[in-house]
Amino acid sequence: MMKSLVFPVAVASGAQLWARTGYLHCYVGHGGVPVGAEDVAINNATTSECEAACEHNSACQGFEITKSSRRRPAPRKCFLRSSVDLKSCEGSYSYDTYTLVDPPPLTGLISYHLFEGKYTGLANKDSGDAKGDFGFIFGTFSKYQVDNPEASMEHNIIEMSESNVTGWGKYEECNAPGASEFQFNCSSDSPDYCCTTYDPNNHSAIILANHSKDQFPGVEVSAMSLGSQFGFPGFWFSFPKESEGVTWTQTTLRRVAGKCVGDAWRTGAGGCSDCGDELDQCVATCIQSVLCVNGSTDQLEAIWDRVFADPNECPDVPFPSETPLIV
Repeated sequence: MMKSLVFPVAVASGAQLWARTGYLHCYVGHGGVPVGAEDVAINNATTSECEAACEHNSACQGFEITKSSRRRPAPRKCFLRSSVDLKSCEGSYSYDTYTLVDPPPLTGLISYHLFEGKYTGLANKDSGDAKGDFGFIFGTFSKYQVDNPEASMEHNIIEMSESNVTGWGKYEECNAPGASEFQFNCSSDSPDYCCTTYDPNNHSAIILANHSKDQFPGVEVSAMSLGSQFGFPGFWFSFPKESEGVTWTQTTLRRVAGKCVGDAWRTGAGGCSDCGDELDQCVATCIQSVLCVNGSTDQLEAIWDRVFADPNECPDVPFPSETPLIV
């Protein structure tokens, strides 16, 4: 089966978001309903031109566009869609599909962040709603890595937060101190997470973000999907430290051990006896194969909600400034 990928596309605050699902063909009878009976292509189109065409057509909720390689450039064809069902589309190396989604609510926003227990809060950090965080978690189910310190359920904690925002801006990638696996390195000596954005003068270059006191938190569609068969992949958020208390506020609701959540999923999946003791990719694959079936994450989410609602099952982890109780 061809694996489809979801990529983020930034939009202005208050507008709908574009979610790109790579390598997916959505057409008549296979998840895509054309705008117009003839399904006429827009020829020689760029992605931006397709987006504009869809935004100016009240019947349009998405589009698919043919892919082109650098070695064999070809005119790109765009097809507008009045509706798209990602679960019913077909994998294809020749198409990308884009869909319009409404942004998340501004108030009472619940999000989660997997990180080392020595940190807390959302300032200069990224988080995701449950489904958005699932994509990251299952893409990084592994042992603790010094150069990618967030990518470990075994070692880290998951913090659950509630936030209120006054608007949405562009999402930023905020890496933990010590991270060096990605395009931007964050020094282990940094007192804060390092947030990055694309250079406005060179969109292929990544630079350190320069925050302002009135900057909105960022939002995008999760770039790490469980797969197109599970539909919308959820949201990711970023929160500039400098604008806390002005454009956004936060309340920490729970801090639980990632291992406790992972073990609860593992138990729900029958134990995953073919895997070792650690929460690694073998366990991640086992959990998904049992708890994510027929295009549904309901079982996965039910266990997640249960452990975050029950401090007896997954006790609260002390904040960094607190001294653990010795029993």
